[in-house]
Amino acid sequence: MDHIVETSEGSIAVPSPDHRWTVLFFITEPGIGEVLPELAGCTTGLCSVRDAAARFARADARVLGVSAHTPDHLSAFAKERNLGYPLVGDSQLTLGRAVGAPEVRVGDRILFSRSAAIVDRSGEVRALLHPIPDPSQHAALVLDELDRLTG
Repeated sequence: MDHIVETSEGSIAVPSPDHRWTVLFFITEPGIGEVLPELAGCTTGLCSVRDAAARFARADARVLGVSAHTPDHLSAFAKERNLGYPLVGDSQLTLGRAVGAPEVRVGDRILFSRSAAIVDRSGEVRALLHPIPDPSQHAALVLDELDRLTG
């Protein structure tokens, strides 16, 4: 699997050629919890990743947030939250479907369910984590899986 994706910070290769791992954090939609409380937690999950940046760096992991939106829709959100990593606008669901990310229908829209994919440098999906019941643990669950994979 090789993709060039559009992000809130420009075009990026997935998987990252410069990292051992590429971690894709799939979210439904920033702020959707205000409309549909059962899908709340996107901001919490993405911020948990931001707060664990040093641990992801030590694991040689490139972190990307992924949502079924256009990159321009996500840029302001990424800046407001000072995420420190890009958000992929996968409005055609191409990247998510390539790694098997679960989807959820919201009205007439298809969005991603909260999940994460760990991809190695060769493009092989080494882990797909779903469900993520507690958004505040999104980063911790992935870090535990990275420890297991590298163990």
